[in-house]
Amino acid sequence: MKKKIVLITTGQPSTNPRIVKEADALHAIGYDVTLLYCFFINWATESDRVILEKVSWKYKMVGGCPHNQKSAFLFTRLRYKLALLFSRYIGTSFCVFERSQARAYDELLQETVNIKADWYIGHNLGALAVAVRAAKFHGAKAGFDFEDYHRGEIVRGEKYTLQRIRYLENKYLPFLNYYSTASKLITEAVKKDHPFFKGTVITLNNCFPLKQQPLFIHKNPKDETLQLFWFSQTIGINRGLETLIEAVEFLNDPSIHVTLAGRCNKDMLAYIKLHSGAMFSNIHLAGIIQPEKLPEFASQFDVGLALETAFSVNNNIALSNKIFTYLLAGNAIILSNTTMQLAFNKVHAVGEIFAINDMSNLVEKIKYYKEKQVLNAQKRYNYLLATKQLNWDAESKNLLDVMK
Repeated sequence: MKKKIVLITTGQPSTNPRIVKEADALHAIGYDVTLLYCFFINWATESDRVILEKVSWKYKMVGGCPHNQKSAFLFTRLRYKLALLFSRYIGTSFCVFERSQARAYDELLQETVNIKADWYIGHNLGALAVAVRAAKFHGAKAGFDFEDYHRGEIVRGEKYTLQRIRYLENKYLPFLNYYSTASKLITEAVKKDHPFFKGTVITLNNCFPLKQQPLFIHKNPKDETLQLFWFSQTIGINRGLETLIEAVEFLNDPSIHVTLAGRCNKDMLAYIKLHSGAMFSNIHLAGIIQPEKLPEFASQFDVGLALETAFSVNNNIALSNKIFTYLLAGNAIILSNTTMQLAFNKVHAVGEIFAINDMSNLVEKIKYYKEKQVLNAQKRYNYLLATKQLNWDAESKNLLDVMK
């Protein structure tokens, strides 16, 4: 009989490509995989449909959504808001912290317990308690993925949120058989918070499957443009884009083009138009790109941009999936000098580092890649690095070894 694994998230597949990659990898080696998820944001609904119609493993949305099961969604949202309010006054009673971390906590727990499995794996903090409690109920094993360092996501003034995060981690982490993280520095941070954890700890970089790797595109000698690319779910402020727009406006070079992929609201569009000057026509908005199509889309550009600003501890020590998308696509990369990106580039030499918010330094790095010979050498090197080493086929073996 196949071993069963339940993956749990309080988000949606489109907002968490990492959980989809894990489901694919586990199913590919013969596990019976079920993904339980919750509605989180409207734009992801259509993207979920595209992703899920192609998978072979099982999945189910729990807790309703605004488009169907609206009454369940409204009820869980009300309970969630009340839990957030009460968590400030009644302490840890009535699972108030669990319910204030996950909108559909009760429904997700019940649905998870209804599936008897060998492993229960949570994929964000709201799913941690669900995975542990279901594993305890069935005498099974539990795992958890720290894609982010949750304690380090908190900014000053969010003391109640930090209190909740610490409580949930301290209560449930000791019962895990393993946890994974998305960068070596997140691994170090979590180990420091939980020095007595006796289970297995692994680092799983946010790489992508080789099946998503497009053909390598060598820069045409006759093409005088330099194509820069950046993507995220949202095109907004405090993501390093301000420095990029300032640098492009300063360069005022019509051969330089910037493509931004993601959701861009009117305010951000107005900001880009105001601050890019004559270069506004060279800044292109591509909208949302399906996660599995990002490497192929990125392959048409020359340089991928990783512009993190270290606005939080987590942002400073995390390693964005942008980098691994760019590598798979065969892009050269310009990276800001967050602690983790700096360390990663020292080991793998994937591109050029610039100082956070330093426009003149970024200008230098953009100019550096105007030299075709330099650009093509870095593009080819990065493409082969992804082919041979930094891909999900290789990276996921760390997870599969734990499951075995």
